[in-house]
Amino acid sequence: MENELPFEFVDARQEDLKDVQDFLQPFMDRKELLQRTSIEMQLLLKHAFLCRAEGELVGFAALEIYSKKLGEIQCLAVASAVRRQGIGGQLVKQCIARARAEKVKELMAISASEDMFFSCGFDYSLPQQKRAFFIEP
Repeated sequence: MENELPFEFVDARQEDLKDVQDFLQPFMDRKELLQRTSIEMQLLLKHAFLCRAEGELVGFAALEIYSKKLGEIQCLAVASAVRRQGIGGQLVKQCIARARAEKVKELMAISASEDMFFSCGFDYSLPQQKRAFFIEP
């Protein structure tokens, strides 16, 4: 298609910190993502991926590795103007590939967009048997 924006997917670098914070802040303000401190964001950039369109940041995702047993996809966000074009799925695939390369046994994601994660091969862990519970202490 002629009107399609060319998307560029790259590994995040520490130099991207300010751009990433500026991009994610509206998502955090709307409580679509958890608030992150600058230090937390800096640590996430080690295993993070960006999507740019015409030089502008339009997507982000990070892999947080807790141990060789478990990692989590964090801060998955795509600009509303370019949603439903495969950006989120590609960012998830990059996180999966990094987890595989780091030999992480299981990868989880907490999201309100379950269809997108199902399309990337995720499923409920131990369906009908166990569920994750959370509390803000």
